[in-house]
Amino acid sequence: MDQRRIVLFLALSFAVLVLNSMFLAPQRNAKKLSDKPKDPVAEQVAADKAPVGLPEVPVAPDAQAVPADFPESKESPLSYLTLGSIDSKSPFRLLCTFTNHGAAIQRVELSSSRFRDLQDRSGYLGQLELITDPRGGLLVQVVGAGTPAAKAGIEVGDRLISVNGKEGATKLESIEDLQKALARRKPKSKVQLNVARGDEQPTKVEATLRWRPLEVIRPESENELMRTGKLPEDFPSPPSFQFTMEKIGLSKLAEGEAEIAGLHLLDSNWEIVESDQQSITFRQLLPQQRLEVVKKYRLVPVPADKQYDINYPAYSLTLEIAIRNLGEQATEVAYRLDGPNGLPIEGWWYARKFGRNWGSAGLRDVVGRYFGGDTTEQSPSKIASGDGKDFEGGSMAFMGVDAQYFSSVLLPIKQSPDEVWLDVVRPVLLSPPPKARSNDGTFANVTCRLISKPNIIQPGQSLEQSYTIFAGPKRPALLANYLAVNSPQYSLTDLVYFGWFSTVAKGMLAILHFFYGIVGNYGIAIVMLTVLVRSGMFPISRKQMQSMAKMQQLKPELDKLKEKYKNDSPKQSQAMQELYRKHKINPLAGCLPMFIQLPVFIGLYRSLAVDVELRQAPLFGDAIRWCSNLAAPDMLWNWSSIMPSFISSGEGFFGLGPYLNVLPLVTCGLFILQQKLVMPEPANEQAALQQKMMKYMMVFMGLLFYKVAAGLCIYFIASSAWGIAERKLIPAPVPTGLNVAPSPVNTRTSFSSTKNGAASDKQIRRPKKKR
Repeated sequence: MDQRRIVLFLALSFAVLVLNSMFLAPQRNAKKLSDKPKDPVAEQVAADKAPVGLPEVPVAPDAQAVPADFPESKESPLSYLTLGSIDSKSPFRLLCTFTNHGAAIQRVELSSSRFRDLQDRSGYLGQLELITDPRGGLLVQVVGAGTPAAKAGIEVGDRLISVNGKEGATKLESIEDLQKALARRKPKSKVQLNVARGDEQPTKVEATLRWRPLEVIRPESENELMRTGKLPEDFPSPPSFQFTMEKIGLSKLAEGEAEIAGLHLLDSNWEIVESDQQSITFRQLLPQQRLEVVKKYRLVPVPADKQYDINYPAYSLTLEIAIRNLGEQATEVAYRLDGPNGLPIEGWWYARKFGRNWGSAGLRDVVGRYFGGDTTEQSPSKIASGDGKDFEGGSMAFMGVDAQYFSSVLLPIKQSPDEVWLDVVRPVLLSPPPKARSNDGTFANVTCRLISKPNIIQPGQSLEQSYTIFAGPKRPALLANYLAVNSPQYSLTDLVYFGWFSTVAKGMLAILHFFYGIVGNYGIAIVMLTVLVRSGMFPISRKQMQSMAKMQQLKPELDKLKEKYKNDSPKQSQAMQELYRKHKINPLAGCLPMFIQLPVFIGLYRSLAVDVELRQAPLFGDAIRWCSNLAAPDMLWNWSSIMPSFISSGEGFFGLGPYLNVLPLVTCGLFILQQKLVMPEPANEQAALQQKMMKYMMVFMGLLFYKVAAGLCIYFIASSAWGIAERKLIPAPVPTGLNVAPSPVNTRTSFSSTKNGAASDKQIRRPKKKR
């Protein structure tokens, strides 16, 4: 029965993993992408819907003569600005970098050391948006507050000339030169830079590097370089929250056009009206249309008395949009606002995100909810293949992009859910993936596009609408503070999705967090969870061992029945069942422990893939790279330089990934050891064949388990160790109540198949005669 129990458990585990890879894992080959990439802007066509309930007033034509007293539009150079700070002791949880080119967000970094970049572990100087300078060196275009560069005194306009190292000064002629120099340095190490300010001679500046913070939003080109090591030519990498006009008077965006003719809201530098540490205001004048467009970003600070409240809602900005009519006639307008893009694809070769639809989950899904409806999502594979559909429902509660552990969404700030601002919301493909690989639809850069309803603006009046931009971790207590129209029913907690067995997964998390509060280590907490589960199962396991002992003692009678009814299977089965009932034996009792463990396995598997607290949870501490993230494989050694690409790529069944993982091998080794301990020697050819199949199945299971989270491997290792100790240290129970004569022959007889199907005489153990 132990043999059957292990086979059944492994078979069910295999079925769970296969179902997960088929239906719940990222859909890597949903549909072959077209050979010709679609223009991400050309795909979006404004809906030709007449405005409902608008007053019949004369509407100004789309282009008019510019009056002499119209405000003069100022030419603005390309500029980068920041809000917030990367210093965890500051009153900000975010460091946001903006560009006036399109008045958009370039990147959003998290200040908490709890959220670090898991891929790049080199020293971090700061995102300086460097460009090469004709005078030599790299020109600094922005310096974020709290970064090592800012603390070292580097300012905007400085030039980084060289980096001092053990081999002398390395001249910085390109951005790659600085990246290579920093890649060799670890966090908390010091680096000396030669910095020139204006026309002055370079001076030495020393900076202390820090851990690289996680970026919830960043240019997609950096994600592509991280994943593939190369960047395709003309790879699109637009900033987030771009804005343009969908309709002005009689002019409307036509199919295939990025903007209305004569407008340059996407590709021009907006005027920076005002800027401080908490807010930035951009303005763009449209003289021919006699309109003024203003975008204002405000960053939410943390009050002094809430500094230690990790769930205070400070992972957000407010975006205020104002369109003012400076003409003398009413003007009908509609705007188009793109959502966030460039969210993390960390762990792209092993990550699993559970989707709300069969086979729909990607690494970054477009997700949204309308008042009165449920949260829905669309995968990047579906959007990239051209099968994306408009979101429908009326009044939008929230809309954005959802990654595995982080999200960025837009929530309209309005008084009532009955207010309908938008005409339609469309999923958009911004950065078409390279066509060299069939599964790249999973990694496509997608976003949502909000198209407003037409509004008539009277002369001197403005259309003003505001949104909350959330960009942060998917921590349930934090998300509960972000409400649509102050309604708890429509909070962002719905972004945390466990899928099947959500109740079990949440129960596992509650126990893990409780144990973590005691020991302060999630690895030890998983071991404690294993001990709790196996201790609770011990009475059942003991009863199962007793049932197995009874079955072993009953074996001679079963063999007689098999021989007696060998040509009549129904009668044989009936006679065996009567024998079981006579001696009060349940042959399926041994399966109960396996069925109890299976929900625990699934719940823990889903918890590790969803709970952001388990991300970056180390087994031994930050100083050791191995097993530094229990929600990921243990990653002992990077073998990508010696392994063929079909293995190191992490794609396909044999795509093991770029790292050698040890814990899955230990797990499979313990499975094999436990199998040898619990399985008797084969009594016939069929049993011998089953044991051979089990050995092959273990190799197969090793491939399936190779990329699972280290935390899950720790659970299996601890559970297998418990089972081995239970078998070795606790005496087997002696069966009672059976009136069966013992077999005169040793039942532990080994058989092996020969070419003619007979058993070898050497393998038959005969009882020794007494002298």
